[in-house]
Amino acid sequence: MNIVAGFKRLTQDYQRGFFVFMLGLSVFFIGLALFYMSVRHMELNPLLAEIMVLIGLVLLATGLIVAAIGYISLMVHRWQRIFKNNK
Repeated sequence: MNIVAGFKRLTQDYQRGFFVFMLGLSVFFIGLALFYMSVRHMELNPLLAEIMVLIGLVLLATGLIVAAIGYISLMVHRWQRIFKNNK
């Protein structure tokens, strides 16, 4: 699937854009929780703590990117509605 065509389709559907934004936000906070919880395991099992930090950072980055895509699609959708009503 073409990335530009997928983004255009995402900007046309407000509910799908909001779902993508909320999905990214949820993944971001799950990664943040894993990152925060890894401190408790640092003394007991350092290897487990490092793996949790790595997974947490990957989830943080992925969630941030997905949430940004969802938010940008919502913003473009709003701009399209504003400019469509002004014409």
